[in-house]
Amino acid sequence: MRQKIRLWCVCLLALPGVNLAVAADNVSPFVYEADESFSRYTERAERYLEGRKIWVNPDDKARELAAVMPFERRPDADRCEGAAKIGVLLSHGLSDSPFSMRDSAAALQAACYQVRVILFPGHGTKAEDLLTVTREDWRDAFRHAADQFREEVDVLYVGGFSTGGALATEYAWQHADSVAGAILFSPVFKVNSVVDWLSPWLAFVTDWLDHEPSDDFAKYASIPVPAIAQVYKLSKEVKNLVMDHPKTLPVFMALSEDDQTVDASVSENVFKQGMIGSKSQMVVYSREQMSANSDRIKVFNTDWPMSKITGLSHMAVHGSPENPYYGENGEYRICTWYWSDQPLYQTCRTDADNWYGERSKLLSKKSPHAARISWNPNFNGLMKEIVFFTRANAINE
Repeated sequence: MRQKIRLWCVCLLALPGVNLAVAADNVSPFVYEADESFSRYTERAERYLEGRKIWVNPDDKARELAAVMPFERRPDADRCEGAAKIGVLLSHGLSDSPFSMRDSAAALQAACYQVRVILFPGHGTKAEDLLTVTREDWRDAFRHAADQFREEVDVLYVGGFSTGGALATEYAWQHADSVAGAILFSPVFKVNSVVDWLSPWLAFVTDWLDHEPSDDFAKYASIPVPAIAQVYKLSKEVKNLVMDHPKTLPVFMALSEDDQTVDASVSENVFKQGMIGSKSQMVVYSREQMSANSDRIKVFNTDWPMSKITGLSHMAVHGSPENPYYGENGEYRICTWYWSDQPLYQTCRTDADNWYGERSKLLSKKSPHAARISWNPNFNGLMKEIVFFTRANAINE
């Protein structure tokens, strides 16, 4: 999701009679249907995506399709024989795809869990498909997937990244008697912008703040304003739900204080005041705080100059350094900050000695073409913490 709703867009509200909206086509959003098996869901998803996805490289359709497909990872039958049947439902964030959850899913599968990752309506095809989806479409998809999965496993955890984290939180709060807990990566309870409240109003007058083509087959480069407005409303509703109804349900939350997409301070406050269980844990990655542990909170300092890293971005928290696409030596480097300056963009993409982090004055001082970090050097340690948490709280294990 874009890091800021740009302040200049306020001017649009002052223009009488302006309507910059572009009509979307009338294709219904692709939603996980009630009582639908996961195999049928993925079959329908494949047909839908093949017919609507804009390909970055038409000669590599199979790879690009696999990246955005919902998927399942089952535990090794021999190695995991006798283990409780624990399921984990994961979901991605706004503008992303199931590809963003591959690393986490693989780590949980290795721990003998059955993992499913769903595709939210409006995603995996083209950014224009986000123009008409609503948070109710996303809620339906998550609820139907979780309800079905609950019938197939002994223990169910729900989780997700960013918008997916908010939806997982909501489902967990509404079904606290039937889920074992929630796993949240950089969940959005407030967009990191002082003008996020304007997004529902802006959605009446314009569809886009920018509209760039994407060279990343796993996510969109631009997000329409109506979709940002839906996330604003969803995050506010879920935050209020948790704060008004604190629960002891076990929650594992991991976030970066340097996040420029979601307001990490609000997420921390939601954890401290609404997720009050003694078994809940929060891992905070911070460029400024020193590493420290308390009963429920662990802080990891992320000022790693020897690795040319100054903090973790929104999407880096749950990314593995070994990911062949987004990882430390992966083929795709995130440099979209410089899209309007193509020479600078290409320098960012190709500099073998570049710096990485979340956008900040400090990062810009380190390099005028620094890249957004998309992996967590502590990923393996984080996933070990999550596996320990889930095993300790599996209610039927």
